[in-house]
Amino acid sequence: SRIQRDRARSSAPMSTTAARASRATHAPARASRIQRDRARSTLSRRSRAAASASDTAASLGIDGGAYARELETALDAVRLASTLCQEVQAQLMRMDEQAETKEDRSLVTLADYAAQAIIVWRISQDFPDMTLVGEEDAEALTEGGEGGAATLAKIVALVNKTLKTHIGDDAVELSSQDVVSAINKGKSTGGAKGKHWILDPVDGTLGFVRGDQYAIALALMDEGDLKVGVMGCPNMPKQGDVLEFETSYSYGFSPRLVSKMLAGDSLGWYKGCIFTAVRGHGSYMFPVDEKLNFEPSKVTVSGAFDPQKAKFTEPVMKANSSQGFTAAVATNLGIECKPLRIYSQVKYGSGAGADADVFMKFPKAGYREKIWDHAAGVILVEEAGGRVSDAGGAPLNFAGGRYIEGLDRGIIAASSALHERLLDAVAKSWSSSQL
Repeated sequence: SRIQRDRARSSAPMSTTAARASRATHAPARASRIQRDRARSTLSRRSRAAASASDTAASLGIDGGAYARELETALDAVRLASTLCQEVQAQLMRMDEQAETKEDRSLVTLADYAAQAIIVWRISQDFPDMTLVGEEDAEALTEGGEGGAATLAKIVALVNKTLKTHIGDDAVELSSQDVVSAINKGKSTGGAKGKHWILDPVDGTLGFVRGDQYAIALALMDEGDLKVGVMGCPNMPKQGDVLEFETSYSYGFSPRLVSKMLAGDSLGWYKGCIFTAVRGHGSYMFPVDEKLNFEPSKVTVSGAFDPQKAKFTEPVMKANSSQGFTAAVATNLGIECKPLRIYSQVKYGSGAGADADVFMKFPKAGYREKIWDHAAGVILVEEAGGRVSDAGGAPLNFAGGRYIEGLDRGIIAASSALHERLLDAVAKSWSSSQL
């Protein structure tokens, strides 16, 4: 090796004065070479470990086309984050951990930071020059005094535990600075030029904290167009199981199935879905749990529209969308069923997999939608045969920075065949409803 050769040269006989001069001259260069070799060795070790961490998209039979490598990396990253998030949600349910409130009054948990860190770390192993538009930054951790430092220590431990769970003893151990740097990688503003990853590490944090639905939502944009989407939905029912309430439906399981869960019965794949989509290659769904041996199933939006059987999905919270207006649109479409209300981009998964025929979100006037709240879900629905637009029919623009600019009133999604009819229903309802 270069290091051994340098050591051999430095041990050759010479005068004391010459030896000192030689050491003074060559020490910086030798140190630089050693540092480079160590860096290459570490990167190689990390890349090998990451490559063996889970099934690749190709081995699962999913065609990624020109973006096969990006798809495999994104799938591996979301798998890592899904494991991590499931552990944190269990801690929250046991009340071992609790959520914090950010300056914008939104909730944040250990999982939000840790999932962003582990996803960025994984992508950077294959794409070191990556840029990412992400929801989180590490300011509260680095500038938050003792409380911030304590939270950061928990996040670092969580990330390293997850890496070891997936990779084994060869897993690299990240430092606090590694984790902070990874989280802060999400500060990019994106744009129409080049490739940009778009990430919401825990979409639907309120649902996450309540033990309900949430999504790990990752997308890749290239030259302003969404090309790849991977979305982990650890609590999503495989078969679209719902519970009925007075004014709505919600994803959930029957008492009989819950009893079997509590009894420890082997239920196979009954919940936990990962969706993948690549532009021009369709959308697929398979289990979050790698130990479940299932072939990926291609997902498609609903076919023929039957108003008596159709469902529409919308946000759970009234503060996030005008439920009165969506009800008026549904009536104009002839939909008789109560809405399916779901936290997070899992709503897009329900539309792509035909659990719902229509998705609608109409926030209060002035609200600015963030690109990470929709990117992964949009390409998933589009590749499943659906169409997503604003209320005026224009496609969503993800290339204008961290926000979806120029949005007309709200966001709607449906099958391509139903979309025009949905636009007409929105227009008819608009004149008689006020947001």
